[in-house]
Amino acid sequence: MLDGFEADGMRPAQQLRSRKLIVEFFNEALALLKDVDFDGLSIDTLCERTSSTIGAFYSRFENKEAFVDALQLILVRATRQRIEADYATNAAPTDSLESFIGWIVKGAISWYRRNEGVIRASLRRTNKEADTWIPMRDLVGVQAAHALPYIMRLLPSDAAANGAEERVRFAFQMLFGTMNNMVLINPGPFGIHDPETPRMLASSIAQFIRSTPSDAKRRVPPSRAR
Repeated sequence: MLDGFEADGMRPAQQLRSRKLIVEFFNEALALLKDVDFDGLSIDTLCERTSSTIGAFYSRFENKEAFVDALQLILVRATRQRIEADYATNAAPTDSLESFIGWIVKGAISWYRRNEGVIRASLRRTNKEADTWIPMRDLVGVQAAHALPYIMRLLPSDAAANGAEERVRFAFQMLFGTMNNMVLINPGPFGIHDPETPRMLASSIAQFIRSTPSDAKRRVPPSRAR
């Protein structure tokens, strides 16, 4: 994954030993971020867990912000490649809209569960540095762009005329907005780790996509009907 990988504030590693150390830094940071926030991520602890020195860390990364940005980017890069491979190999179920949406939601929630810490850290940093969320946001666009033609083929022939494409795009915003909310503040009653969350999210999104604009006449208020 480090072949050709570049990130602001990260010095490219050419030697195998340096690459292995970067991977160790990334893996340990993912583990640490499950229990601490960005502010609580300690470079000292990270170096201790990788049996490396503070100097080794700063020889690769300018600061902690650059390190977390690089971690986010490598996750996005790997996930984008996986998404493209899944669609290229026809891994998605296409027997019904419900099964296809269920597949997307299950994969998205599994990814959020595995990377909850770095997602939370990235979300909280957006309060001060709005650009830090752009790679994650773009990843949603990649998923939606791949999924849209599949979904449209699973809908009635007049779906496009009834605004289905707009509903699909908004459905992805609903999905990832809900998961971000669960990871960031966990308002309840259901959370990202609740076993019922994937089913309920998939059902809600599929129903929303299938919905059509009402052509019923607007009811006239009684005061105006007299």
